[in-house]
Amino acid sequence: MENEIAATTARIINKLYGNGEPDKAVLASLRAADTIDSKRAQAVWPVMFSEMSEEDISNDPTGRPTYVETAIYTALRCYAIHQQAVEESVYAPSASKDKNSEGVTFFNALAGLRTNGDTKAALDRRMQALLASRNLANTVKSITQLTRILKANNRTLKVDYAQLAQDLFFFETSFKMANRICLKWGQQYYRQPSKEVNNNEDKD
Repeated sequence: MENEIAATTARIINKLYGNGEPDKAVLASLRAADTIDSKRAQAVWPVMFSEMSEEDISNDPTGRPTYVETAIYTALRCYAIHQQAVEESVYAPSASKDKNSEGVTFFNALAGLRTNGDTKAALDRRMQALLASRNLANTVKSITQLTRILKANNRTLKVDYAQLAQDLFFFETSFKMANRICLKWGQQYYRQPSKEVNNNEDKD
């Protein structure tokens, strides 16, 4: 499962972006639907499920989504929020996967905003709440709110939303893994941000 979810999410994101002709209807549905089982989320199901492995799609008689479905959907929704009204794709793999890529992880992107005194205090409060929680619903809500802050302050920065999906999957699997993922997020957020993240800050 290592990197498989990230690879699947990347394929879906690239399909949604459509080489510069994004599927605006599906992206709008993603932004409007908090969860994958929402009626408004139905527009994304054909795109999403067609790219996923059969074993990752729920067979639960009640329709309860799998960890993979929830993780990928959450990352896609964050991507859709960030992509709104931005012409160039805001997704790119992070340098840890592709040394030539200009993408950064989600929490490295947020770290770049901590250099701004106007946003640092609010960001730190939200991050502390996120890192203290092991409840998936609360974590997803916090990440969505942080995505909106990121978009408002640096809308053209390229973020590795595929890796975010991979992290969210591991977060769901066990309390021990949730602790490790939160540690990873904290390491990325609190370390000194790279010059690339700072220099890409949107001045508009």
